[in-house]
Amino acid sequence: MTDLRPGSEIADGIHWIKDTYVNLYITEHNDDLILIDTGLNKKAKQVFSYIKTELESRKISKILLTHHHVDHTRGLYALHDQFHSRIFVSDQDHDVVIGKRKSPLPNKRIFRPLFYILRNAIKAKPVTEVEITAENEILDDFVVHHFPGHTLGSLGFLKGGALFPGDAAVTNKKGGINLGPSIVTESMAQATATLQKIAKLKFDMLLSGHGTPILEDASDRVIEAAAKI
Repeated sequence: MTDLRPGSEIADGIHWIKDTYVNLYITEHNDDLILIDTGLNKKAKQVFSYIKTELESRKISKILLTHHHVDHTRGLYALHDQFHSRIFVSDQDHDVVIGKRKSPLPNKRIFRPLFYILRNAIKAKPVTEVEITAENEILDDFVVHHFPGHTLGSLGFLKGGALFPGDAAVTNKKGGINLGPSIVTESMAQATATLQKIAKLKFDMLLSGHGTPILEDASDRVIEAAAKI
């Protein structure tokens, strides 16, 4: 049985790194590495450390961003500066990542003053060399899926039997599957429809942006969750 803990290889060629409360994943592709999301640490310390100790300081050739939120993108500048990786994000989230516009404030007005302060205090340094990808494109072994809702441009990446949905489907402490937090979800209606979309895909593993990864029968678990919302 796989030793399921952050900072380890949890499936063949798939490595799980945890940055505070955010999940990042490294996948091996030939001699290079592909990173899904970059975390909250602006120096990407966890990623650099893991690659040095566990992956022979191999190069990250591509970075796939599930969405523009700072907890998934703040390490981007440091990683791109080191590896000159190709970076991919959706058209809808692109302008936030490159610093052309700011991340939207929460839907609930009561939280907006706090998030306004945090948005200005905890920033991701923009990277301008960012490419746009979209539904059904193939990036090496990954199929791109548009999962709108948490952000309007949220993406998921399907590699064989492993789905990386970002915050479109996250796991909870009881092993269940939830939508991303409503407070920072741009459209709950779209997020709900996206979970129904994910339920129609076939995959064994769900490697989400938050919570513990699910390594077996994950698509069945999503079907159960989608039926309840």
